[in-house]
Amino acid sequence: MSVIIGMDPHKRSATIEVIDQGGRVLQVGRFDTNEAGYAAMLAAGRGHGAIGERVWAVEGCNGIGRHIAHRLVHDGE
Repeated sequence: MSVIIGMDPHKRSATIEVIDQGGRVLQVGRFDTNEAGYAAMLAAGRGHGAIGERVWAVEGCNGIGRHIAHRLVHDGE
């Protein structure tokens, strides 16, 4: 694993922070939860290594983050 993408999902937006193995913040972003925002967030995450080199950590994946966590899994993340 080379990066962890931490996500704080809300009803209308999701904030991510990409952190490398040394704890450095590589990217921070806030994205709408509509199709365009999700696509932009996914592209931002995929800009940091190949599958297997990044892990998404979604806060509240059994609650408010469940929908977006399922979308990430569906999209191969």
